[in-house]
Amino acid sequence: MHKTLPYIDNLFLEKKPENVILLLIDGLGSKIIEKILDKNSFLLKNMKKEIYSAYPPTTATCLNSIKTGLNPSEHGWLGWSTYVPAINKIINLYNNNEKGKREKDKDFMEIKDKYYYNKKTITELIKEKKEYLAFELNCYPHNVDRNIDTVFQRILETLKIKGKKYIFSYYPEPDDILHAKSYKSQYAIDEIKKINAKVEEYSKLILEHENTILIITADHGHFIPNKKKITNHKISHFLRDKRVFIENRSPAFLVKPGYEKNFVEEFNKDFGNDFYLLSKKEILDYKLFGEYSEGNKHELFENSFGDFMAIAKDSSNKALLGEYDHGVASYHGGYSDDEIYIPLIVLSN
Repeated sequence: MHKTLPYIDNLFLEKKPENVILLLIDGLGSKIIEKILDKNSFLLKNMKKEIYSAYPPTTATCLNSIKTGLNPSEHGWLGWSTYVPAINKIINLYNNNEKGKREKDKDFMEIKDKYYYNKKTITELIKEKKEYLAFELNCYPHNVDRNIDTVFQRILETLKIKGKKYIFSYYPEPDDILHAKSYKSQYAIDEIKKINAKVEEYSKLILEHENTILIITADHGHFIPNKKKITNHKISHFLRDKRVFIENRSPAFLVKPGYEKNFVEEFNKDFGNDFYLLSKKEILDYKLFGEYSEGNKHELFENSFGDFMAIAKDSSNKALLGEYDHGVASYHGGYSDDEIYIPLIVLSN
């Protein structure tokens, strides 16, 4: 059992809600809200506090943590792309393809349900108890609607169903816009202002339903880095695969046996000012992917993050790109405040 948020625990005890709605807005980190919206904006006025994302702060990892209540070490989604030791491939988990290839990977398709869709979600656990109703709406990667009005309208329709209920929903923007344009673009600014206005508009309708709590958060924030391609760098000679995985702000590496010392020396020489380089033992000792409850460690966890991982320092403005990585305007996955802090926005009646 993992720790809960005391603020939410106390709120539930006080309100004893009939309806609990959790809406995850992809990429809407608290620092981005503070940079773009003024202090009197609806989202900022109702942000009760900042909380930490899971590590690494990226959708594949954090969405699965918020859906299951488990740490990445337990559910196994360690990043957008993860090394899958059962098939010896680097896989983009949501896309079901090997990194660098477009088609679904047949080997992964045969084992994905066994290893990556084998943890029950909070919604499923609530349904099993049959005391309350539970719904998962518009959730990535299935049936995702990019129209925020539709997202809220589905919530409102579900609220009409009688009985105590939990509703989890998901809105995929502004994440894609931020990747494409960064939060400095007018396109992103307009989208975040629109989200602020729509939350204000629809929360009034949602709270017309008595004993209702609406919680809004994000999976991660965003960061604009300088990109460094490593495929022609000296460290690439010591890699058994020039593709990096997990995330570009927290890249993992597969190193040729016997060349570990060479890799560490060359990496720290050129990248040591920007990244902490951790061995597999250090990653496990530091519990980088979170603690795991007794008997609940993911079956492939300890062999899914390669031989070394580099963690971007707070002062770092770098992202490391490997083979098949194409640069985008904005990234996440590192430990900077911009990436790791997410809002806890709470509205109730």
